[in-house]
Amino acid sequence: MKRNKRILRATSLLILGILLSKAVYSEPGEVALEDYGRLVTLEHAISTTLKDHAKVKQAFERLEKEKALYQGAKAEFLPKFGTQLFGAVATGDKRTVSYFDTFLEQPLFEGGKSVFNKKKQKVRVESESLKLEEAKLDLGLYVRILYAEVLKEKELTRIAQGEVKELSQGYERTNALFQKEIIPRYDLIRIETLLEKAKAALVKHKESYDYQLSVLMQTIGVDAQESLELEPLGEIQAMMTDLSAYLDLSRKHDPLYKLSGLQIQEKEFEKKMLQAERWPSVSLAAKWNVYQDVFVDTDRVMVGVLGKWNIWDFGRLGSQINAKAHEIQETKWASTVEIQEKENETRRLFHEARTASEKIRLQDALLKERDENYKNEKTRLIAGEKGTGELLDSFLALEEAKMERLQAITEYRILLARLQRNMGFENGEEA
Repeated sequence: MKRNKRILRATSLLILGILLSKAVYSEPGEVALEDYGRLVTLEHAISTTLKDHAKVKQAFERLEKEKALYQGAKAEFLPKFGTQLFGAVATGDKRTVSYFDTFLEQPLFEGGKSVFNKKKQKVRVESESLKLEEAKLDLGLYVRILYAEVLKEKELTRIAQGEVKELSQGYERTNALFQKEIIPRYDLIRIETLLEKAKAALVKHKESYDYQLSVLMQTIGVDAQESLELEPLGEIQAMMTDLSAYLDLSRKHDPLYKLSGLQIQEKEFEKKMLQAERWPSVSLAAKWNVYQDVFVDTDRVMVGVLGKWNIWDFGRLGSQINAKAHEIQETKWASTVEIQEKENETRRLFHEARTASEKIRLQDALLKERDENYKNEKTRLIAGEKGTGELLDSFLALEEAKMERLQAITEYRILLARLQRNMGFENGEEA
């Protein structure tokens, strides 16, 4: 009987020593370890990415290409000037042959083909401008999500470090008591199992943190050898209560809606360009022609009208116009489907974010309950009303609640960031 009391007292002191030692973790969302390296805020990470990332540069070059083609389309209204020169040594009566022709041509009428081509190219410039904006929005969302994930894994690593440190100390003390035959072998095996589980969790979160941090550094253009410190995201942003507000802002600011209309306009101008082929093309031309050969010796200037008309091509042009009309309808339906999918995604994100916000409240209540239960277990252990196993279980349940709360907060931040991306990050830049 006395031996059992000594075992219980020794085990109780051991567990109290473990659980009352100073933890190295902090509340979820806070930074507990010392700052090191260069501080990179979320705003700085986004601005740097949008300035230097390859996807932005790629979209910018596409825009510049379409601008150049637009300038070329406007130049179709200006006159064309060209020349052709040929000089050679030949056999026969005429030992030298020469030919020189220069022309100046000003288009007068093409059935509107150049006009529609210019309008089409202008639409393409507007489309690429929106695609550049879309690329920036997508990258901004990517950085926001990555930033939140890195902070989450960093905090989970700290919590796991705290568990490993305390369980390691507890294992050493338990092993010492077991060697003295004060406690049974089961208590040693159990704490050893908990320690290995905590070590596995620590490795998992540390490796995930290292990977995601390296991706973030590459994304924002920070050297891999440089130390980096991230700023906590601060308070959790509240949601708007009305789904229609999100949909209205999305329709107003998401480039997708304007892009859909521009794609239809582009196809319509292409159809009009084909229809313009039915009309004759007329140009004012001036030529200077020099031609010297055996039976030809000319040197003259000509001014006149140059015309061309495709009168009948056995239905080739009509088939192309008909196909383009169906392509326009296809583009309209494709745009409708894409917009519906986008709005359904906005609806899904809205309801999932509301669910996640309620989950945070649940985790807050659960964390409060487990913290209170842990305090009560310590009091009962000191009073001799509870065993050490119940106290250890309540401690691990408290740590699990902190992790689950951190997971819920990160999930909510990511859902809200995706929702705000669909609104062009209007009504709340911070995700």
